[in-house]
Amino acid sequence: MREAYENVRDQIGGCGIWCGSCAVGNGSLRTLTARFEQVLDAHGVGHWAPAEMDYPAFTRSLSVLREIATCVGCRKGGGRDDCALRACAVERALADCAGCPEFGACPNDAVLEQMREGARTAGLFVREPDEDPADRLRDWSERVKTTWPSRILFEEEG
Repeated sequence: MREAYENVRDQIGGCGIWCGSCAVGNGSLRTLTARFEQVLDAHGVGHWAPAEMDYPAFTRSLSVLREIATCVGCRKGGGRDDCALRACAVERALADCAGCPEFGACPNDAVLEQMREGARTAGLFVREPDEDPADRLRDWSERVKTTWPSRILFEEEG
């Protein structure tokens, strides 16, 4: 269950977003969807779902979500191929944008801030310029175990 998380737990993308906190990268989206399907099945929802609900279409949609491939993280070839932030960080030999001396004053700032703000809103962890990546990864690795939805990966099924 935690294989996807283990694959991305040490990756901070070029944008500074920690892949280990992403529901698509760490596998929590697939895990949650599978568990939700189990609950629906166990409760026989298909037999008593409201008439106005297209239950077969709903379950097909859940199946599609469950089968979305987990992202391996941009450091291992995942993410968008055309990511300007990753390309810039690679070109400058930086681990991520947060370590750039031009952070806050570069042509990619608008895109970078939009991504980072969206990530924060979604509950993902984002490295700030003054933070040591190794320290953040240790802290985040503990925090993710209690943060929704990622904590589902660390809960025992019962």
